[in-house]
Amino acid sequence: MAKRKEIPPEEGSPAWMATFSDLMNLLLCFFVLLFASSTMDAGKIQKIAASFNNSTFSILDSSNVSLLNGELMSAGVMQIPDIEAIMKAAGKNIEGDTGEESISSNSDAEKLSDEELRQEFEERGEEQSEELYDEVIQMTESYSINDQIVINYTSQYVELNLNGSILFESGKAEVREDSKLFLQKIASILVKYKNNIIEIEGHTDNVPISTARYENNRALSTERARNVYEYIASQENFIDSNMKIAGYGESRPIASNATAEGRARNRRVVIKIYNRQNSYQ
Repeated sequence: MAKRKEIPPEEGSPAWMATFSDLMNLLLCFFVLLFASSTMDAGKIQKIAASFNNSTFSILDSSNVSLLNGELMSAGVMQIPDIEAIMKAAGKNIEGDTGEESISSNSDAEKLSDEELRQEFEERGEEQSEELYDEVIQMTESYSINDQIVINYTSQYVELNLNGSILFESGKAEVREDSKLFLQKIASILVKYKNNIIEIEGHTDNVPISTARYENNRALSTERARNVYEYIASQENFIDSNMKIAGYGESRPIASNATAEGRARNRRVVIKIYNRQNSYQ
């Protein structure tokens, strides 16, 4: 009987050891990443985000990350420059504390820093709105319509207050023919800020209205805002997603409805141009 030839053993480690070695390397990398990420104080970041629950703006420069309703999100939101400088000014260290201070001391410091951070955003918005306000004032003067508009600003926007009697007949929402040139000039101003949010609001006095076309003041004010928007949008090339309309009826008076003068002031169209910090695309 022929003798079976024995196969010599292969040199080196068994094949399963290579797979096992790769698995160990992957696990090591995984735990190294976990350890590295654990140095980030997530609680502080969440606290910063939660403190801006009612805001919609970005806090990171040169990126698409923004804060929306207290959560970090990716969106085309206008960016706020020099956020690191804001953080340092507020005493905020995102990488975490050294652990040498007590929990109560850290909590008090974080609370103070959040207030300082909010104040810094408020001041930046105020500066942007003031700059925008000056630009709008100059343009209304160049178009000779500054005496027909009341202009104010907040830390969020610049507000153009247009008298309703200039734009509409009593109880109607159609734009008057003799006011269209005025609105063309308004459109020429607004288009320079077409990348910002532009909101058009309709307002009325408290005199009740009930017609076949408008059942109440809110319906009338909404239709007036819509007609102003449509006429302005027909004059210039706006970004439709940045345009908003709203009708508030008599719910937001700026003067007493007890006098004819006050009611006239309340019948108005308000155009708000939001500053860069409070605009999104």
